[in-house]
Order: sequence, then C-alpha cells, then structure tokens
Amino acid sequence: MRPVFPSALLLGLTLLLAACAQPTSAPPAASPPPTPVDTAPTGRVLTVGTGRTYATVRAAVAASRDGDVIRVDPGTYTNDFAEVNTRITIESTSGLARLVATVPPPNGKAIITTNTDVTLRGLELTGAKVADRNGAGVRYQGGNLVMEDCYLHDNENGLLAASAPLGSVRITRTEFAHNGLGDPGQTHNLYVNEVGQLTFDRSYSHSAVAGHELKSRARTTVITNSRLFDLDSTASYSIDVPNGGNLTVTGSVIEQGADSQNSAVIAYGEEGLLREGRTVNISGNTVINRRSTVLGLLNPARVPMTVTNNTLYGLTTAQFLNGTTGTTTGNGVTTSAPVLDTSHPYTR
Repeated sequence: MRPVFPSALLLGLTLLLAACAQPTSAPPAASPPPTPVDTAPTGRVLTVGTGRTYATVRAAVAASRDGDVIRVDPGTYTNDFAEVNTRITIESTSGLARLVATVPPPNGKAIITTNTDVTLRGLELTGAKVADRNGAGVRYQGGNLVMEDCYLHDNENGLLAASAPLGSVRITRTEFAHNGLGDPGQTHNLYVNEVGQLTFDRSYSHSAVAGHELKSRARTTVITNSRLFDLDSTASYSIDVPNGGNLTVTGSVIEQGADSQNSAVIAYGEEGLLREGRTVNISGNTVINRRSTVLGLLNPARVPMTVTNNTLYGLTTAQFLNGTTGTTTGNGVTTSAPVLDTSHPYTR
C-alpha cells in the first residue's frame, strides 16, 4: 500500500498554524532598580599637628572611617587618649610622635585602646597609670593589631592584650622598656592573653620592673630575631608562656640579669597546658645568665621540645635543658661574654 503523504503534510501545516495563532507570553516585568551603593571615598589621610586638620589624635580618630590613615606630626601630645573602633592606621609622619599621659586615661585602660584591626606605626607611648594599677600604653581588645617602629616605656604595662581567640598581635621593630609597677610583679613589658597568634619580630623588650619581659597566653607565640634583656632590672621570666600552645623562639638574644626574681629564663606551661598546641622550637639563640642560680627552661609538664644550636653563657647545657627531652642537639657553651646590643630597634 502506498503511504498517503499529502494527508500528513496537511496535518503538520494545520498544527503549525494553530501554534502561531496562540497569544504570545507577556514580556517579563522590569527588574527592580539596584540597591544604591555607598560610593563615599575611602582611604582618606587625616593629618594631626600644629596647623593641621586636627590638633589631637583623639579628634582624628573620632572622625575616622574604615581604611583611613591618620598621620601625626612629630611632637608631644599630652593626655591625648583615643579608643579606636575603625579599621585605620595611626602613624607618625617622621620620627616618633610622643603620646604622654600625666593623668589616668578616661576609659581606665590605656593611652590607645584598639577594638578592631589597627596599625600603629612610629608612636611613643609613656606614663599610663590607672586606678586598678593595670594601665597600658596600648590596650588591645580585639581584631588584628600591628605595631611597627613604636616605643612603649614607663607605663604600668607596655602592651596589655585581652583575650580574642580569633585575633592576632604582630609586633615589629618595637621597643618595650621599664614598664611595670614592681611587686607583686603582675604588670609586664608586654602581656598578651589568648589570641590566635602573637608575633614578636626584630623587637626589643628590656628592663621590666618585677614583671616579665614578654608574657603570652596566645595559641601560637613566635619570637624571632629579637632581644630580651633584664640588664639591671628586677624582671622575672624573660619569656613566659604559662598555658602552653605552640612556641617558636629563634635567632634571638636573651639575657637574664643578676637581679632577676626568677631562676628560669623561659617558662612553658607552668600554669597548666590549656592550649592545644605542643610544638615548641627554641633554636639558634644566644642565652646569657648573670644570676648565681639558674634554670634555662622551666618545663614542669616535661613537654618534648626541639631545642637546638643555642649558644649559652653563664649556664651549662644541663642547666639550660633542665630535664627537657626531644631533639636537644647542638647546644654549646661559650666562655666569651657576648656583647649586648642595646640600641633602639625602630627605624623611623
């Protein structure tokens, strides 16, 4: 039987015409206008000094927005206290800008208090004293703090950092000197509570008054290419990491003075191993002792450590290790007294 092609063609044509006869869909509704975006400029430079836009750091901080840079002319700014809630940089234009406290800061905390990501560069902070005897040149309360080329001296604490487990403190080319109140030794050159990481790089902490040259409860503490000297002070531990955590001390010079109030140079976990990290590397340092009795490492939990290639003066290898196990090779004693570099580390 022959197929009937005309009928099939007629049927296809009929279906096509029917489809074309259907009404077309309505056009899509117009998209709503985009939400307006704040296009206000960021990264402004706010100037502080005689004849500048702002006469005080405090006024510039109050006017700041995230991303701004506050540039401070050299000079002395007396009782110029600031609490920072914006993500900004505060820096000197050259040399050091001196922020001097002669009265207690109004917030009862510090000359500069930081609550978010802040960079401080080229600032000298001195004289902080408060009613509870815990004043600081800088008080950290959260975020990521960077300190470069600063000088913190003769405060109750140089830097006092509150706990902020997701935050960090990074210190570079900065000097801490003569901070502390004396007995009972609960104020320090710098004291950092639980943050994610404390980094102390190419910096200098010395002459703490009864307290520690550096005390850290951070989850990770990294001390590199730095100097920690007691000199003629009554400082306690050179480095105190009381709750454990990860610790790196490399390329540094550590001097325990004759009047140090503790026989140990570095204390690790003496208040309990509350931090989860246990990786400790103390290598390539020069350790100098001037006390009549000494322990290099106070490590009561006997955490195994990498302690290698340290040069010792005024103590034996056995005194330095104090029973610590792990990788403990290459540590040696020198009979030549190392010359201490007491120069300022800041470069501005």
